Amino acid sequence: MLEQHLARFETVHGYPPGDNDVVAADEQSRAAAAQLEDAAAPAALVAFYSSVAELRLSDIDHGYFIHSPDLVLDHLSEYGPVRLTDHRTGIVFGSDGGGILFALDQTGQVHRSTTASWSDDFEPEAPTLTQFLEQLYRAVALFTDAAKRPSATEHS
Repeated sequence: MLEQHLARFETVHGYPPGDNDVVAADEQSRAAAAQLEDAAAPAALVAFYSSVAELRLSDIDHGYFIHSPDLVLDHLSEYGPVRLTDHRTGIVFGSDGGGILFALDQTGQVHRSTTASWSDDFEPEAPTLTQFLEQLYRAVALFTDAAKRPSATEHS
């Protein structure tokens, strides 16, 4: 679905696409994921990284990114866990093109920052990482479907 959209992206949008990749896990990313497991990262995130090292969807909506396990480790080392609620912390694992952050708590719930900040409020985004990934899939489907429709300027 994404490949078909990217093949005609420049024709539809007037500029070439950016990076839009699903990067398969390799030995290095699995080793970093094992370090995340040692850092008490949620099991769902470690399991995700056993198959996928990184997700870059820079041209879907305003962009979606699931960071590599190396970057998650770097951020965890630099910033520590983020405060999600009065009683919960989480690990930032992704972002969007506007700087909004996505974090996973120990129960497996995904939270979204309300601003482009590590220290502002977070709100629930999806009950599980799987449901968050399903939301991303639907975003890709909607975006690529919308791009297939002729615009008003193409009719004139």
